[in-house]
Amino acid sequence: MDRLAEKWPDAVVELDHANAYQLLVATILAAQSTDKLINTVTPALFARYPTPAALARADQAELEAMIFSTGFYRMKAKHLIGMAQQIVERHGGKVPETMDALVELPGVARKTANVVLGSALGKNEGIVVDTHVARVAARLGLTAHTEPVKIEHDLMQLVPRDQWSIFAHRLIWHGRRVCFARQPDCDHCVLAPLCPSAGMAGDPVAAPSPRGRGARPRATPPAGHPAKSPPARAEAKAGRAAPPARGARPAKATPPARGARPAKAKEKRT
Repeated sequence: MDRLAEKWPDAVVELDHANAYQLLVATILAAQSTDKLINTVTPALFARYPTPAALARADQAELEAMIFSTGFYRMKAKHLIGMAQQIVERHGGKVPETMDALVELPGVARKTANVVLGSALGKNEGIVVDTHVARVAARLGLTAHTEPVKIEHDLMQLVPRDQWSIFAHRLIWHGRRVCFARQPDCDHCVLAPLCPSAGMAGDPVAAPSPRGRGARPRATPPAGHPAKSPPARAEAKAGRAAPPARGARPAKATPPARGARPAKAKEKRT
């Protein structure tokens, strides 16, 4: 902990926000996305919906267009509006300040609640466990688990409560800047002398691709959002031969004349 504190003394959540409401919205949007991208979307979003009451009245189609680039935009728009409506109806328009109340909101699980409680409300109710925390904690030998709740429990037993929030931010910063998933920079890591994984390759099991088996088809942009054409895919398709018509027999190759020698295959130059 001391080495992390020396390396990252000012580590904070990297989602731009001015209050608990804005951080809650940004954290919901950040699922399956990056903080950097979310920070390009939220200024216009917060200007259009400055309060939970304003967001509760949002038109879902308009909201979807504003957050399309964050991915899973239909689900996120539904969660954002539902979250805002519950805050207005059950909490007088204020973001609740307890774990139990926060996780009752649509789109809010324990990780999101921990982010809001620790970074916007100054409460250490738990430890944020994202992909960086899970990876770095495992490499350091702080946990043998892979489930976020169990990882969080292990870390809470090791870290003093008043350090829970800042410790998570320092692990996240370390994971983003030094302890990368595939090629960790062990040569420049202040934890290397203490790390049982120092010098080893990246994670043995790569994270599943969002476009892998069982992935949803690519979403169509909502009205009002410019569609982006995938040039690489178009070029790949352009080079493919047209498939034969259904039921057509493939053409047979013409046999060489009797006595003719077969042509030699040309060697490819390397």
